[in-house]
Amino acid sequence: MSEEGSHQRKWVFPVVAGAILLVLTLIALFREPVVLDSASPEGTVQAFLQAIADHDFDAAHDQLSPGLQEECSTADIASAGPYESFTATLGDVEEFGVETVVHVSLRLGDGSSLDGYAFDPGPYRLQQESGVWGITEIAWPYFYFECGL
Repeated sequence: MSEEGSHQRKWVFPVVAGAILLVLTLIALFREPVVLDSASPEGTVQAFLQAIADHDFDAAHDQLSPGLQEECSTADIASAGPYESFTATLGDVEEFGVETVVHVSLRLGDGSSLDGYAFDPGPYRLQQESGVWGITEIAWPYFYFECGL
């Protein structure tokens, strides 16, 4: 085997690995998020966060429990901004009797770079009333301070 043939083979693996990494990155960046069942606790949290991301504060308010809807108005949600772009990852779901807790990880920023700020805001607490899940305690955004919670 010549030195030239051996030298060419050394570049095959890095080139193939780089191409695979590029394809996987592009798939991750352009895939649509999974839409969860809105009749589930995690679907309710997803709908709330999507509404916040879309600045649709009426839709966000709709995801709150009736008691929290009375304490927090749509204006309270809207005034709690500024809402910069973010991505959310739903984590574990835990059931505690009548209450369900959904854990969420957030990354502020548009997700196109690694310089965004990632954090765990704490759990979202939900209860089911008349067959509908509603958020009873919100970890983020922090408008619950204005609502007296």
